[in-house]
Amino acid sequence: MPDQTRWLVVGVVLGVVLLACDPAGRDDETDAGADDEVTDDVEAPADADERSDDVGVDDRDPDVAAPDSDDDADPPRPDLEVDVTLERVAEVSSAVAATVTGDGEVLLGSRDGTVHHLGDDGASEPLLDLRDETTTDGERGLLGLAVAEDGEELYVSFTDTAGDSRVDAFGLDGVIVDVEERRTVFSLEQPFSNHNGGHVVVGPDGMLYIGMGDGGGAGDPVEAGQDLSTPLGALLRIDPRGGDPYVVPEDNPFVDDRGAAGEIFAYGLRNPWRFSFDRETGELWIADVGQDTREEINRVGPDEAPGANFGWNLMEGTVTFAGDEPEDHTPPVYEYDTRGPEGCAVTGGFVYRGEAIPELVGAYLYADYCNGEVRALVVDDDGEVVEQGGLGVDGGEVVSFAEDDDGEVLVLDVSGDVRRLLPA
Repeated sequence: MPDQTRWLVVGVVLGVVLLACDPAGRDDETDAGADDEVTDDVEAPADADERSDDVGVDDRDPDVAAPDSDDDADPPRPDLEVDVTLERVAEVSSAVAATVTGDGEVLLGSRDGTVHHLGDDGASEPLLDLRDETTTDGERGLLGLAVAEDGEELYVSFTDTAGDSRVDAFGLDGVIVDVEERRTVFSLEQPFSNHNGGHVVVGPDGMLYIGMGDGGGAGDPVEAGQDLSTPLGALLRIDPRGGDPYVVPEDNPFVDDRGAAGEIFAYGLRNPWRFSFDRETGELWIADVGQDTREEINRVGPDEAPGANFGWNLMEGTVTFAGDEPEDHTPPVYEYDTRGPEGCAVTGGFVYRGEAIPELVGAYLYADYCNGEVRALVVDDDGEVVEQGGLGVDGGEVVSFAEDDDGEVLVLDVSGDVRRLLPA
């Protein structure tokens, strides 16, 4: 703060003004540590530690106002008591996947192999029909949709009639799918009819992320979860337009490891049933369906995600399964009992970033196939869950969520209903 000699000189000039002040002299009102009320002309920052080292407290001009503390204020914590409702906006046979085109239109996918446009009057007739090329036995079928960053390609993830995983790219103009402009981007043989994963997302970096289950069976019989030589049991990251049929990005975490599948971005997953990136923070959220005891939700930041090991099959959530916990295990941010009241098979969603329900901004939304209540997690900056609970609305047999161009959320029921989450 300015020294008291300076204040004495000012006092001589101002005379009567300072004679009315405390003769001992109190701290300058720009001192953030003072308990006295800050004047209207000079606002103190909320935390003195956030000040620049180049401009100390004592060197500041008391006539220059500090930045408005509201600009740096933490956002309000989500309120899970908010009243919400689900409004039915469309019906699609076995609704299972959705994505958004380059101009903000929503495309819906049905498990039996059709893709539809979601318009004001509901779902359109099929824009793409792969019913003759897929099978819905076991956990198979059309499983995921994504659109390229420039909106010119649609990626369709499905299992073919042999039961193997495929991702095909189709030309896309607005909502018009060009079946003549088609190529197979990725394919992988599947040993069993379950745990196919199949979710696809174009990430913030423009790369295509593909969720692969462990190959199926029970307990990971092929031991894929901790095996870096196979894409099974992993989240993959590829550049679908950098080569024929794709290119493995040079910055993938295992690209230089001898014997490892370079496509692997993260591993140790049983059956990642929906993953998403927080559009504000870039954090990756993965819901992983459990075996017998734990349904888990994983959350990792952009720097932690590459190479993350989520533990399966040595771990099921935070419980050991087939061995000791690996040293590099990334535990879930939240887990619940597979046979408990929350359900039996987790379905991942999104961190809400829309405007329709401001009370939910920052909360992660998810559900369970066996308990259709839409639920929410609130996690602090340290990755600790500070609140979890249901929102009081039932989405049915929830198999997927979708986020539209405005950050508003759709809930997909495998029975066919597509519902929008809205304030009540």
